[in-house]
Amino acid sequence: MRLFLFIAFIFLSSSAFSQRNLPYDVGEHAKYNISFGAINVGFAELEVKEIISINNKPSFHIIGKGRTAPFFDWIFKVRDVYETFIDTSSLLPLVFNRDVREGGHVIHQHYKFNHKNTNVVTNDSIFDITSQTQDMLSAFFYSRTFKKDIVLNGGSFFVPIFMDDENYFLEIKYLKNEIVDTKWGKVDCMVFKPKMQEGRVFEDGEEMKIWITDDKNHLLLRVETKIWAGLIKVVLEDCKHVKYPLSIIEE
Repeated sequence: MRLFLFIAFIFLSSSAFSQRNLPYDVGEHAKYNISFGAINVGFAELEVKEIISINNKPSFHIIGKGRTAPFFDWIFKVRDVYETFIDTSSLLPLVFNRDVREGGHVIHQHYKFNHKNTNVVTNDSIFDITSQTQDMLSAFFYSRTFKKDIVLNGGSFFVPIFMDDENYFLEIKYLKNEIVDTKWGKVDCMVFKPKMQEGRVFEDGEEMKIWITDDKNHLLLRVETKIWAGLIKVVLEDCKHVKYPLSIIEE
């Protein structure tokens, strides 16, 4: 699930996004299959559940979930829940909750973002952050508001992210457009490549690619990551209550 949410950090740049005409709305629900080679190993889903008030600010309540397929529950059971509350005006996170249960590994995180004072309050500490910092889940929905012409012509750019009690930067590079076969038909997608940076040291992100629909929805359609043992894929399986119809290419 963490791999799935990592790809959500694409496209963030203060000059590259528009907060008008959001590409999503309350009720949107997307489901993904996660596979390793030809084997389905798990599932993930994202839901824009409601708008509620957080600190007197209307906020999107968004939930992301990940779990292993039934067979793999016997080997390494995963039940992950990510929850963010995003200011509908600034599209910045106000609260982030993370409940991770992966085998015997358990993580509970609760972050309160104070963007005015550029800090995050956790369960037991306060951390400084940079301007426009996102959490692991809010970044995906903020990213979908990007202005295509600026992103495609701007080359690589960097994104501030706060996760696991640390500040990171993400470098994103647009590669090309590609037609992808889906259960709904052929869909034109933009393909991107991410690299993570901690301080000045980049982790190897060369083998990860992300496909985003080149339409008004900017939906995450596919992720592929090569590891030493094979290929991990995340593929959109179902979507409901999307704001705009998918732009299917007619044969």
